[in-house]
Amino acid sequence: AQRLIRHYGVRPGDSAVVLAAHDDGYRTALDLLDASVSVVELVDPRPAGATSPLEAELRGKGVAIRKGVTVEAAEGTAGNRHLARVRSGGSWIACDLLTVSIGSAPAWQLPCQAGGKVGYDAATHMMTITLPQGPVHLAGAVAEEDAIASGRRAAAAALSRLGHAVTEELPVANPKSARPRYVQPILADPKGRDFVDFDEDLQVKDLQNATKDGYREIELVKRFTTVGMGPSQGRHSALATARIVAEATGRTVGEIGITTARPPVGPETLGVLAGHHETLERRTALHARHLALNAAMKPVGAWWRPYYYGDASSADEAVREEILAVREGVGLLDVSTLGKLEIRGPDAGEFLDRLYTMAHASQPVGRVRYCLMLNEMGSVVDDGVAYRMAQDQFYVTATTGAVARVYADMLFWNAEWRLKVDVLNLTGAFSGLNVTGPKARQVLETLESDIDFSRDAFPYLSGREGTVAGVPVRVMRIGFTGELSYELHCPSSLAPSLWDAVMAAGKPHGLRPYGLEASRILRLEKGHILIGQDTDAITTPDELGFGWAVSKKKPFFVGKRSIEMRARLGQTRKLVGLQFPAGASNIPGESCLVLRNGAPVGQITSVGYSPSLERHIALAYVHVDDQAEGSRVTVKCRNGELVEAPVVDHAFFDPTNARQEM
Repeated sequence: AQRLIRHYGVRPGDSAVVLAAHDDGYRTALDLLDASVSVVELVDPRPAGATSPLEAELRGKGVAIRKGVTVEAAEGTAGNRHLARVRSGGSWIACDLLTVSIGSAPAWQLPCQAGGKVGYDAATHMMTITLPQGPVHLAGAVAEEDAIASGRRAAAAALSRLGHAVTEELPVANPKSARPRYVQPILADPKGRDFVDFDEDLQVKDLQNATKDGYREIELVKRFTTVGMGPSQGRHSALATARIVAEATGRTVGEIGITTARPPVGPETLGVLAGHHETLERRTALHARHLALNAAMKPVGAWWRPYYYGDASSADEAVREEILAVREGVGLLDVSTLGKLEIRGPDAGEFLDRLYTMAHASQPVGRVRYCLMLNEMGSVVDDGVAYRMAQDQFYVTATTGAVARVYADMLFWNAEWRLKVDVLNLTGAFSGLNVTGPKARQVLETLESDIDFSRDAFPYLSGREGTVAGVPVRVMRIGFTGELSYELHCPSSLAPSLWDAVMAAGKPHGLRPYGLEASRILRLEKGHILIGQDTDAITTPDELGFGWAVSKKKPFFVGKRSIEMRARLGQTRKLVGLQFPAGASNIPGESCLVLRNGAPVGQITSVGYSPSLERHIALAYVHVDDQAEGSRVTVKCRNGELVEAPVVDHAFFDPTNARQEM
């Protein structure tokens, strides 16, 4: 209860009964009062003559205190979803919260691994821990001392061991004095609800039976019953177990002790135990070329990628110039981090038909088609393109962050469906360059190639194989930037020579390499989404306005039934474009809330300044009734101010797509 109140600002109930078998229970009652929880009664099972230092303060706040009684039973509401009342001293008390304070035990796990010894103080009925002189020092509550004073002494001892003199006068050790806690006799519950270890479902009788079977030592009891082997690792059962074994074997709790604490102190995932302990870093085959061009490199997932090219002092200007270079001339982007998967076999088209929402079995050879992948819940998980290289061969791209999952899903479904296909992950084996802008065709036509890049011979959403500058390539004409674009994929070992050739051919045309930030704005100007940024765990194609990307004729694809069921439930939100006035100073950031009648209905997913439009633009989820172009929505900025913005078409720039099809 105190943790909920102090750490999270959560009021754990409305009316509480406090069982204070230790003085900490009185402090809990005061914290509950501070949190506006009504403390109906504090029950202290210790004798009436003993007085807590906080008793008078609680009585002054109107809290009834009964001594010499304990809580005997509790009852819940219908279905046992909430506490309804507790029985204390034979009478029932209505409440919705019961807090229990029976004292504390030191966190012995780490100190024991350093040679600490756990004992038992029969006078206070509390566990203690001692640690011999060594590299580890105890300080604070674990040492049963004042935290500040003992911390200063422990720091002085550590400095002394390192050879540093401590001249400051240190406080004298002053162990905390504590009244004995109440130790309730261990009695069998008539209904068998006397659980000792909730993790392992162990009751008092289980431990007593273990001692009857000859397991008299605590370590043997642990191995026989598994007490303390659950997620809590004995944190709430250790002392109770020691008491039960001590009583059953006629010894003291101090003689019984506790089980040995072994590393790790907390549970570890199998991934931590089996995986890498250093951060994975990947570099594209063009990494050295980016550094030579003074690129500002940033990690994106595991990959290092150029954010922009130029000095940090002029980053905004560099990004603006890169964007304008693509819009007015030609730019070059390293897209090697994209996922690259090859699907081969007579059932390749059928396989993609089942995985993606669009029709691929009927896709003509030499054509490129958009891919949208859903999970079984009907949520969007990835997108890319599929280039049909032959009747039995597809080259499929996936997003950088999702390719591992997409590849794993493909392997899973391939094993499930047993179609005649093989799936290859070529992400590291192939690199990619995107040549984009009105002059992209002129640059590529300058290079020696057996591919005809003319508009008629190489139309939009087509793919070709051949060589460019002596490098074997797979070329797809797609338009993430909204400009005339050719994406060249080649073996990674040959990527640097292809990059150099394109850079040299583009120099007379003003070709400029551009980085991730320019790419982000260019795609935003076209209203293109980023998976994971403009989508979340429940995004459907309809919410994105992607109904065109979902085949209505296919009998099945992963997620089809789910999106049909979710469509019948109706939509509550829609992804739309928002446009802010030129020169506006108060611009909301990503994740800022979209409000309707004062209530949140969506959020900004992407926002940025468009040099092409000379204003800020954004993609945002709005209420479905506000999706019409011209509607005005309210957005709450990070400074708390509210701004209005009109809803516009997704494609802020070149909405007719004339530029990418030139």
